[in-house]
Amino acid sequence: MGEYTTEGFVVLKGSKGRVENVASIQGTSNVQTRESLVNDGVMAPQDGLYVFTRNHLFPSPSQAAMALMGRSANGWVEWKAANGKTLDELKRQAVAVVG
Repeated sequence: MGEYTTEGFVVLKGSKGRVENVASIQGTSNVQTRESLVNDGVMAPQDGLYVFTRNHLFPSPSQAAMALMGRSANGWVEWKAANGKTLDELKRQAVAVVG
């Protein structure tokens, strides 16, 4: 669960993600980012998942998706609304149509 803002992407309290990191991000700053979120109490392990304990602002939808998925991710296509439309379809393409 999240919300796109002019400042970045907010992952909402209660959002759940995987605990394990995929092998391809081992030794990268993505692992350090996830570790910092756990150490700072933003994400906490619960029932085999990480759960966000509070809302957290990320600089981009992709970094927010990576934090939840434990892998590199294109947040513009990973984040979807209840109707199935991607963040790209809702924000980027809407701007292109209006512009």
